[in-house]
Amino acid sequence: MKRGGFGALLVLILFSAFLLSGCSQNPKEFTVKVRCESTGIYQIFYTCYIDGESCGMGGMADLNGGEITAETDLTLTFTESYLEGKDISRFAIDFSPYGKDDTSEIATTEKVYIDAEYGNTYTVVFSGDEDSGFTAQLQD
Repeated sequence: MKRGGFGALLVLILFSAFLLSGCSQNPKEFTVKVRCESTGIYQIFYTCYIDGESCGMGGMADLNGGEITAETDLTLTFTESYLEGKDISRFAIDFSPYGKDDTSEIATTEKVYIDAEYGNTYTVVFSGDEDSGFTAQLQD
């Protein structure tokens, strides 16, 4: 076998196994994009709910460690397997912002209810400040 041929053959075998395993099929998923219009926010943690019960949590931040702005890509993807096949038309999410060196959340927004469907993208606008409070609203 020519030099480098074994590596190429191994890559081809692994790629074929990946395709045959069904991983190439698009999973059922929906996306929530968050646009942060607040200033002084460096991280946003979230908790998601289905039918009022917590079903997951996570966090978002600028990949360079900077302040989150309206241009920061804050995209959350929720798959059917992550949500354990539950009825996503009863999906809700809330957000807890953190400042630059905060070790606990500044506040937590009210839940945003999304009548979600797989294949769709939803945009939530996060705004406000510590003095007047933070809000998150589903954009039409």
